[in-house]
Amino acid sequence: MKSPLVAGRCAVPLFALTMSIASAPFLPAQSSASSTASDTSSEIIELETYEVGGSRYALQTAQENKQNKLTIVDSIMASDINALPDFNVTDALQRITGVQILRDRGEGAGITVRGLSQMENTLNGREIFTAGLGSTGAPSRTVDFADIPAEMVAAINVYKTASAEHIEGGIGGLVELVTRRPFDFKGLQAIGSIRLIDGDLADSTKPQYSGLVSNRWKLKGGGEIGALVNVIYQERAWREDQKGTGAPTALTNLIPGETVIAPRSTSENTVFGRRERTGISTVLQWRPSDKLELYGEYTYTKFDTLQDTNQINVNAASANTFVPGSVVLTPGTNDLQRITWTNPTISVLSFARDTHDWTKQFAAGAIWKGEKLTLKLDASYTDSYNDLYFVGPFFASTAGEFTHDLSTTVPSTSVTGTDLTDPANFEYTGIAYRTRPYYGDLGALAIDGTYDLGRGFFQSISAGARRATRNATNKPGLIFADNNFPAGSRPPATTYPDEVEVNPFGFFPYTNTPSIRTYMTGVIDEARDPVPYRAKFGITTPLPSEAGPLTLWEVKETTTAAYLMSTFKTETLPIDGNIGVRFVRTDEAVSGSRTVPATDTTPQTTAPINIDTHYNNVLPSLNARYALRTGLYLRGSASKMVTRPNFNQLSPSLTLVPNPINPELNQGSAGNPDLGPIKSDSLDFAIEKYFNESTSVYATLFYKKVDGFIVSSSETETYDGLPYLITRPRNADPATIKGFEVGYTQFFDFLPARLKGLGMQANYTYIDSETPNATLGMNTPLQNLSENSFNLIGMYETGKISARIAYNWRDEFLSGQQNIANVGRLPFYTKAYGWLDASFSYAFSEHVKVTLEGTNLLRTKRESYYGVETRPQNIFINDRQISLLLTLRL
Repeated sequence: MKSPLVAGRCAVPLFALTMSIASAPFLPAQSSASSTASDTSSEIIELETYEVGGSRYALQTAQENKQNKLTIVDSIMASDINALPDFNVTDALQRITGVQILRDRGEGAGITVRGLSQMENTLNGREIFTAGLGSTGAPSRTVDFADIPAEMVAAINVYKTASAEHIEGGIGGLVELVTRRPFDFKGLQAIGSIRLIDGDLADSTKPQYSGLVSNRWKLKGGGEIGALVNVIYQERAWREDQKGTGAPTALTNLIPGETVIAPRSTSENTVFGRRERTGISTVLQWRPSDKLELYGEYTYTKFDTLQDTNQINVNAASANTFVPGSVVLTPGTNDLQRITWTNPTISVLSFARDTHDWTKQFAAGAIWKGEKLTLKLDASYTDSYNDLYFVGPFFASTAGEFTHDLSTTVPSTSVTGTDLTDPANFEYTGIAYRTRPYYGDLGALAIDGTYDLGRGFFQSISAGARRATRNATNKPGLIFADNNFPAGSRPPATTYPDEVEVNPFGFFPYTNTPSIRTYMTGVIDEARDPVPYRAKFGITTPLPSEAGPLTLWEVKETTTAAYLMSTFKTETLPIDGNIGVRFVRTDEAVSGSRTVPATDTTPQTTAPINIDTHYNNVLPSLNARYALRTGLYLRGSASKMVTRPNFNQLSPSLTLVPNPINPELNQGSAGNPDLGPIKSDSLDFAIEKYFNESTSVYATLFYKKVDGFIVSSSETETYDGLPYLITRPRNADPATIKGFEVGYTQFFDFLPARLKGLGMQANYTYIDSETPNATLGMNTPLQNLSENSFNLIGMYETGKISARIAYNWRDEFLSGQQNIANVGRLPFYTKAYGWLDASFSYAFSEHVKVTLEGTNLLRTKRESYYGVETRPQNIFINDRQISLLLTLRL
């Protein structure tokens, strides 16, 4: 029986087209309300407000933004974002030089800027964040860009260098998202779109709608008012297959006199479901006079991932016997290549795993522009929530024989001697139930002022102050209420015949490699209603409302910042820039609980712990630009930056997650309230040549020295007599990141008429990083960072036709590490891979456009291994997605 998460194909009635109003291919007149005059040359002329612009015009605007800023920045505009099938903001960010992304369920998820994930994020100049772990499961202070629909933003600016007026918090840089505003348009605008998207593995078609309506009115008494509403809704069915090979273990009983490194297990997962993403942006602007503007904004994002998983695991480590003569080693190594085990244990996990994010931001402010003085006041409140829901049955069995062959492209696996489709061969080991929330809010008030000094070396002076209070908590904590059936009294799977079925999916299609495709799984259609679902198995114990005190934490953080900055320009040389300093005080109040060890007279107890700390940071910055000749610039930048630890890393609490089937897989995590901030010293040098409005080439050298980089190490600890692999963070010794970026954009207008629309974008990034690694006991590159990455984008823009093909590639990178018993400390590496997307649009008129899009056109396989390639770890495949988009402009 197919899960209702992906079952069925969608038929959308025609009237729905006229009911959606959506993402406009329009560009904002200004990049951000937060942009200050100090970040542009005094000779730059402000652009006039414009109404529409195609993808080519978007590239020109991004190039102009890069040229005019005093900082080193890369930008991407709305029409350029929408020219490719980008579901979320991460998908769009992958094409910016120096940005690398991870993949999650066929979408972009998690980014680094020049190898660093510690960045500051703003939405229209205000700090924005996602509570919790984000789509990749990696704790972060930042926004999860996967939460935000790509159609929601008008522009994305990635600042690689710091400026004193920028909000502190990102040693990797600042990623600024800009949404549309009513004064970006001349008058009434309304545009609607609908996309039907089909995934070949999910075998399901889902709709996506997006829309925008904006207008502005002259007031009788003078002045002007504008209002804008932008609404996006996305639904996408997806499937991701994963074949995992268990961590290697050292065995001495396979070949006499030899120690053989053999994988512990196989794990084969079919993960499927749907994603729903909602974005709403509303803006009011009022200009009672030419000098004063008042505004109010509300932004809402909601991101739900509904996931079902069928997983079978064969635990080879549990088998003590094997078929004689079946052992084969990889030539020249002691790594096992092929074996047939006898009587290993099997576990089958079927579960619903859902995550839900929502973030709201309210903001209001004013901008006053006098003859020389500009003042800005902005107040905002951000509210964010994230939770995880995990429920489903676990089964156990024993295989007659299990053959594991690692010599094939995808490791081959097969079970014989046991009918895996017969429920009589399985017994229930338990019914899992786990929930985990995160919550955070932020209130901020900022005031900024800029005074035009006129002639002289110092052109303008800017000053500002900001106070923000942020709260974060995981209450009521990880509620772990698995009901485990004790050995000897486990009910057979035949006890509940309506709750089991044969796995309906063909695992790892498009390959002939043998896999365990047909086996008994649990029916989890009703698992999202936990009380009646558990009652089916005779479980009536009330679900706990709160986790144990040891797992709970709460952090209150208050930051007080002030800055002073000036732009400058020399009279004798064509040099301009800005210089400034930002001072920030951080106050942290961390609360939680800890274990008080037992004594001869008292038992072990739990006691509350409260830790208050504060620290100050002085962050100077300098950005300079030298115009060698028209369109040719040299740039230099030097700055200090800071990033604070993530809130869960500061927690004193300990969380234990036992594995009911294999205690060797018990895990846990703990924070460290003594963590300090991460600091960096940065140097950047760039050369940029702008040939015309759409052709440019640039190269940038960068160097960062990072002190206090937070690393996590895992060691086995014992609790209640059971081993747990506990991960704890700490500040490490200094790390270095250095490298260079090059980029090139051109439309080939010199070609014959029909080919004039051809264009190309290319960029390449090289990053050399080194950081102490406590687990491996040596210096390693930063985790999830490829040394080499590049983007190649072919473009065609002419008349009614627009086409893009984009290839993103990154080479091998360190993706994890672990201290494995009897084997030692091993790194995990993900192999190099590329990702291909494309689109083709035809405009029937200025009101109607149809676009055909495709993502993951190469059916990319993502592969990882333990230390050496003869020890495979994981292989992932995702849907190839094809979509049809209709855009209507009223």
